[in-house]
Amino acid sequence: MNKINIFIDTIGNTFNMWMDDPKKSTHSEMNKNEDILMMDKNNKVIGFEKINFLPKEFVNRLKLKPNQTIKKKLMLS
Repeated sequence: MNKINIFIDTIGNTFNMWMDDPKKSTHSEMNKNEDILMMDKNNKVIGFEKINFLPKEFVNRLKLKPNQTIKKKLMLS
């Protein structure tokens, strides 16, 4: 069973997905779509970050407290 960690930061407006342990990340690169790809020592993509994930109108409607984030964990089989 693979574990995927998803982090949505509504204040920074970013979406992060990790397909492996974030501690294995050694470097990152930005692709042509301006997504950030996190890689391990073998250049395998183990996570990515999407900046400006949510539309501004949606973020304003959430009315979350400052520094509040939404964290969910998914288990895939």
